Amino acid sequence: MNNLSNLIRTAVKMEKDGIDFYYKAAEKTSYPFGKKMFLSFAEDEERHLSVLREILADLKFSDFNRFFERKTPREKIKTIFQEVKNEIKQRIAANPDELEALKIGMDMESKSVGFYQSALEKTQDSHQEAFFKRLIEEEKEHYQLLQNTHSYLKDSGDWFLWEEKGLLDGG
Repeated sequence: MNNLSNLIRTAVKMEKDGIDFYYKAAEKTSYPFGKKMFLSFAEDEERHLSVLREILADLKFSDFNRFFERKTPREKIKTIFQEVKNEIKQRIAANPDELEALKIGMDMESKSVGFYQSALEKTQDSHQEAFFKRLIEEEKEHYQLLQNTHSYLKDSGDWFLWEEKGLLDGG
């Protein structure tokens, strides 16, 4: 139990750091899609934090699904993308701070995936396994969305051509 408690405490710290980072990144970016994406990720991390705190209180993993929305991070971003797609089309380049924030976010998400993957490999409890798999899935989606956004801001022409043609034509 003590190892599990320590693991959850570490996860709580990671999620708090993610929340702080994403709110600061949203505040600093002038890019509407980036701002909304960072705020959406902060909300996701707040949900993760809520469930981790509840689990830490009693170390029970059986009721974690009520904390997770039906929409995945990717589905939420598609909605945000639709809201700001005209502004995105007009955007030419990001400033270096925005690109750096995306890189930092990718690094944080990659570390979170690694941490939760390690926790998953150590557990033999089916509820814990399901919980860590869900966190891994969401953190991987965050990483992919950050990476796609970074690619777009670095070279928007190729990004639209290869990554988002389905979003732009409504598919």
